[in-house]
Amino acid sequence: MNRWHTISALIGLAALSARARGADATTFEKDVRPLVKTYCVECHNANKKKGDLDLAQFDTSDKALKEEVVWEGIAEKLRAHEMPPKRSTKKPDDPQRQVILDWVAAHITSGERDCGKIATDKNTRYYRGYVMSRRLTRAEYANTIRDLLGVEAHVEQLLPADGGGGEGFDTDGDALFTSAISIEKYLQAADMALNAALIDDSSLARLRLPTPTAATPNDITARKCIALFAARAYRRPIADAEVDKLVSLYEKANARGDSFSASLKLAFKAVLISPNFLFLAEPIPTTDGVYALDDYPLASRLSYFLWSSMPDEELFTLARHGKLQDEQVLRQQVQRMLLDPKSKSLAQNFSIQWLGVGSLGGGIRPDPHRFPQFDDDLAAAERDELVCFVDSIIREDRSLLDLIDANYTFVNEPLAKLYGIPNVSGDAMRRVSVSAERGGVMSMAAVLTTTSYPLRTSPVLRGKWVMESILGERVPPPPPSVPSLPQDDRQPDGLSFRARLEEHRKNPECAGCHSRMDPLGFGLENFDAIGRWRTRDGSNPIDSSGVLPSGEKFNGPSQLKALLLARRDAFLHHLGRKMLGYALGRELNRFDQCVLTDMNDALKGSDDRPQAMIETIVLSKPFRYRYSTR
Repeated sequence: MNRWHTISALIGLAALSARARGADATTFEKDVRPLVKTYCVECHNANKKKGDLDLAQFDTSDKALKEEVVWEGIAEKLRAHEMPPKRSTKKPDDPQRQVILDWVAAHITSGERDCGKIATDKNTRYYRGYVMSRRLTRAEYANTIRDLLGVEAHVEQLLPADGGGGEGFDTDGDALFTSAISIEKYLQAADMALNAALIDDSSLARLRLPTPTAATPNDITARKCIALFAARAYRRPIADAEVDKLVSLYEKANARGDSFSASLKLAFKAVLISPNFLFLAEPIPTTDGVYALDDYPLASRLSYFLWSSMPDEELFTLARHGKLQDEQVLRQQVQRMLLDPKSKSLAQNFSIQWLGVGSLGGGIRPDPHRFPQFDDDLAAAERDELVCFVDSIIREDRSLLDLIDANYTFVNEPLAKLYGIPNVSGDAMRRVSVSAERGGVMSMAAVLTTTSYPLRTSPVLRGKWVMESILGERVPPPPPSVPSLPQDDRQPDGLSFRARLEEHRKNPECAGCHSRMDPLGFGLENFDAIGRWRTRDGSNPIDSSGVLPSGEKFNGPSQLKALLLARRDAFLHHLGRKMLGYALGRELNRFDQCVLTDMNDALKGSDDRPQAMIETIVLSKPFRYRYSTR
C-alpha cells in the first residue's frame, strides 16, 4: 500500500492545527527527541527493535526526515493511543503527544507549503500526479452511449468488469486495461447500441442530425451527420482528415447498395470503437512539466466526474468559446450539474466503491436457509437505498455529517419490511423518517450485510469497515498463524459470539488491532447479518457496548455515531481524499495535501456542504492541470 495512505485524516488535520500553534518553531532535537528517548527508545532500539523499529538512531532532524514513512506511522499510532502500549508504565500525556504530532505535521507533510504554485521546471516534484489517457469505465461507457444516442441499450452488460486502483476506484487509469477480448466486446456493444438507435432515416432527428432532403444530396448530408456525430462522440472539434476517413466507410457501404441510415451506421460504428471515443484522451504539449488543460478536455473531466458521462451541449458551447478557464463559470457549472438528475451517477459510482458494497448480492450473499428473506430484489433495494441517500445529500447540498447520522433514509416495500417500517408499498424508493439507530450509512443493510458472514455478524469486519471507510485508518491483515473464528454463531457451548471473540483477543498477536476494531463493531451488534434490528443473539442478550483504546465508552449505534461525529475532522478529511482520488483517477501523493487543506477550509466555511468539497476539487490545480513527461 502506498505510504501516503498512512497519513490518513489524522496527519492531515494535525497539519492544520500545527500552523495555528506555530508548530514550525518545534524542533526535533530540542522538543521531539527527548520525548522519544523517554517513552519509546526502551522498546524501539537497535537491540530490541520491537515492531522492527529502531528509534534510537534518530538523533538529528536530518536523520529523522529521511524516514518519512516511519514518522507518519508513529503519528498514527500516537493519535490512536496505541503507542506506547497499554501495559507500558511510562506514557506521554496529551500535550507531549501533540508536540510530536505538531512536528510531524510541520515537517513530514511539508509538501503543502508549495500550495498555489504551478511548476514549470521539468525536475520539480510539485503535482507530479500523472494521469494517463484512460479508457471509459463500464458505467461511463453505458452513460455516454445513452447521452450520445438517446437510448438505454444496457450495453454495459456486454463489457468485462473494471478493476479498482489508486484510491480504490475504477476510474484509476492504471487499472483500466484493454485487451483483444475487450475490443471484441466493444464491437458487439457498438452494434447493439446502433441497432437500437439508428433504425431508419427518421431516427437521425432524435440524434440531432440532419436528414436527407430532395434539395440536399445524400453525400453532403452524410458528411454533416458524420462530422457532428464524431465531434460529439470524441468530445472535441474534429479535423477534416478524420471526417474524410469516416466518410469513406459510408461511401463503401453506400456503393454496395446499403440504405442511407445503414451506410451511416458503418461510419458511426467506427466512431464508437475508436480510441478517441473509448478513451478520455488529453492532448500532450511539446514540452515537459505542468500545463493547463484546454477547455474541451476540462469539460470532459468535469462531466465524467459529476455525471460519469459526456459533456452536454452547454458544456460544449462554453468550451467552444473558451469560457471554462473562468473560475466563476466553473462554479456555476458545478451548481448546475449537481442539480441535474445525471449527477446521481456520482452517488452511484462513488459511494458504492467508497463503502465497499459492490459485491452485495453477488459474491456476498447471506445463507439462504438461515436468511430466506434475502433475495436479488432485496439486495437491489439495499444498494438503491445507499445511492438515493448519498444522492440526496449531494443534490440537496445537505451536511456531509448526515452520512454518519441522519433522521431519514430511502426504502421500498421489501426494505421497509426488513427494517420494520410500516405503510410502505411498492418497489419505488421513497424517503422515510427513521430512528436514531437506523440513520446514516453504517446502519444501512447494504453495509451491514457486506460486513457479515453468511451465517453470522462480524464485529471484526464491521469495526474494520468503520476504521477504514469512515475514519480512513489503515488496518493490516491478520497474522497467518492466528486461527479463525467459527463461521456460525450457533455453537454447542452456548457462548455468545462476543464472549468467544473476547477469548480470541487474548492472543497477543491479535490484541493490538482487535482493541481498535472490535469495540466499533460491537456498537453495531444490534443489527443481524442482513441488517435487521435485534436485541438477542440466540439465547444471549446483545451487548453493544464498547471501550476504545483512548478510554472513550459508548453503548449501541446511537452513541457510536455520536462518538464518530466528534471525529468530524478525520471523517471529512478521509471522505475528501476519497472524492479527490475518484475525481483525478489516480493515487494521491503528498502534494495533493494542498487540495485537502483547501477543502477543509471550504467545508468549515460552508457547514460541511458537499458542494464546497466538489467545487474545491474542480477548481484545484490537479484537476485543471496535467503533468507531462511526453
